[in-house]
Amino acid sequence: MPVTMGGLASGMDTDSIIKKLLKVESQPIKKYKRAKSKSNQRKKGIDELSKYLKALDKDAKKLYGFRASYEAKKAFSSDETILVATASKRAEKGIKKIEVLKVASSHKISTDTIDEKKKLPKGKFRLKVDEDEFLIKFKGGTLEKLREKIDDVASSIVSSSYIRTYGKQHVLTLQSLVSGKKGEIKIKGDISFLKEIGLVSGEKDGKKTSINLTFDKRYFGPYLGKQKMDSANGSIKVGDKGNSFKIKGLLWQEYTLPLQIDVKENTVFNFNFKYNKKKKEERDSIPYRIEFGPKENIVIKGIKLNDYNISRIRSLEKKKKEKKFETLIGVGIVSDNNGKRIEKIYQLPEDAKGKQEFLIGKDFKEKKISKVIFYCNKGDVSFDSAKISTPIKGKNELQAKNEINKAENTLLRIEGIEIEREKNDGITDVIKGVTLTVKGKSEKPVELKIEHDIAKSVGNIKQFVDSYNKYLEFHKALTKTQKIDKPGRPTSDAGHKGLFIGDMEIIRLENAIKRSVNAAYSNRAEKPIKIISDTGVSTGKVNSDWKVISTGKLVIDQDQLENVIRTNPEGIKMFFGSDSDGDNRPDTGMGYSLVKVLKPYITSGRNVLVSKKSLEDDIIKNSDERIEKLQAHLKAYEQKLRSKFGSMEKAMAGAKSQRNWMKQQSGGGQK
Repeated sequence: MPVTMGGLASGMDTDSIIKKLLKVESQPIKKYKRAKSKSNQRKKGIDELSKYLKALDKDAKKLYGFRASYEAKKAFSSDETILVATASKRAEKGIKKIEVLKVASSHKISTDTIDEKKKLPKGKFRLKVDEDEFLIKFKGGTLEKLREKIDDVASSIVSSSYIRTYGKQHVLTLQSLVSGKKGEIKIKGDISFLKEIGLVSGEKDGKKTSINLTFDKRYFGPYLGKQKMDSANGSIKVGDKGNSFKIKGLLWQEYTLPLQIDVKENTVFNFNFKYNKKKKEERDSIPYRIEFGPKENIVIKGIKLNDYNISRIRSLEKKKKEKKFETLIGVGIVSDNNGKRIEKIYQLPEDAKGKQEFLIGKDFKEKKISKVIFYCNKGDVSFDSAKISTPIKGKNELQAKNEINKAENTLLRIEGIEIEREKNDGITDVIKGVTLTVKGKSEKPVELKIEHDIAKSVGNIKQFVDSYNKYLEFHKALTKTQKIDKPGRPTSDAGHKGLFIGDMEIIRLENAIKRSVNAAYSNRAEKPIKIISDTGVSTGKVNSDWKVISTGKLVIDQDQLENVIRTNPEGIKMFFGSDSDGDNRPDTGMGYSLVKVLKPYITSGRNVLVSKKSLEDDIIKNSDERIEKLQAHLKAYEQKLRSKFGSMEKAMAGAKSQRNWMKQQSGGGQK
């Protein structure tokens, strides 16, 4: 770059002159920069417009086809503590009355009560639930160790618990992880070990040799054992058929068996019984008897009567102190072993009732029993259906001894028909389109009401209207004339306003969208809806303000919309999208038509908006190229100016120097 004198010779501000000339020369660059900036703004506007159109497309698609929910149903249960239901659109409107007779339960069993320190022998057995089976090999130890072994091997089919009952006594419980009858816990294996811990009572449904005890009062006799007791003051009464008897008061009796019975290791004695404890008597002021005096003559109003003189003194018997007994009721077994009496007493809890079973084989293995003891110390007790049974060894499954919960299926009664299912939740095959969840047994029928669920449909339409109105707002901003501060320079807060004024592509798009929404559509519904205003959605009610109507925005009449969906779901469904040629694919309707209009603008890959962005990219690229060329020209132009002004300054400096020399030569320089 040539060095300029900066106006030293000419006296002019050449740098300022050059800058002004460059500013004039650079005006085309500013024009291209403004064009580039506008193209970038238009690109952002196109991206924003694409978002609005995609949202509108997404919400329009929810109005028809498989996404539509005008036929959605909702189920209402009159008692959700008993029954809960959900309904799909396949469900039929109406009311069903359902009784829950049984609730599906998981099979739960337990061992007998066992001391926590008791060492159990080793044993091997199998647990099976449904199709899964596991072998448990127990090496011996405490009940808690057995539980740990079961958890290690079979935790996928049963859950176990180690529960303290009282003191140091515990039970082991096993609960199936599969509900219903198919979740029954099936047991096979070492019957001796399993009986010792009280997990099984014998073979399940296996054959037994049973001796039923038929009672005859002649074979009852007084107790001859070593137990201490007070003098008997009770009575015994045998039933007519000999299968039951009743003891009342304090009485111990031995029943002599007609024949001695051989006892095996697994022999059991079982019976039914019912106990009524004698209530405490309060007789402090009530006499047991009235005393009569001697006969004498009594004269009443001149009439002589010969009768007893009834004493008015009522003597009370002295109240005896109530005796406390260690046990109130029970049974016993007697064996005569070579003339030596062996007996075992089995106490019964006073709050127990119903069927009772004692493993007498544990105490009388390989012995013969000759007598059975029955006793009552207070109150009255009845025994019936007594028998001594010995299971025959076989290969069948073993019977759980202590069943806490039986494996039960859900049992429902619907319209008089009983229906059984294996689970309580997710029951889908009882009522069409309805999923049932059973929570409890019902005392009375539960009313299940199925009706239209309009909330989702109303929500989808509201969302569509919101997206449509937002699009119109944005389109208005894109095509609205904007105020400018200076020619060619928009206001600083213009944003997207006016970016596409006069853009026919954008204007045609808006017109096409409005036509799709407000057009009339025919369909084959029984009560067809042809225009959107029939649904309760419109650009404004009759006689509304024109300023509101002219915007084209949609408004919703909530009550009308809900009523249309509730009473004419088919009509509103077909308005938004229906099949006119029988191929089960929507090909007409407002929602379908709108989606079709939007497709060229939002499809992936090359679409109308992508093409418009591409044009803007071309403008930006062209502007960059022109700006680059103009900047190069401006640089060369500046060099040229500086060179010319430098030459001028140099020439003027030379002329001035020559003038001064000539002036000096002529003496003009001396005073």
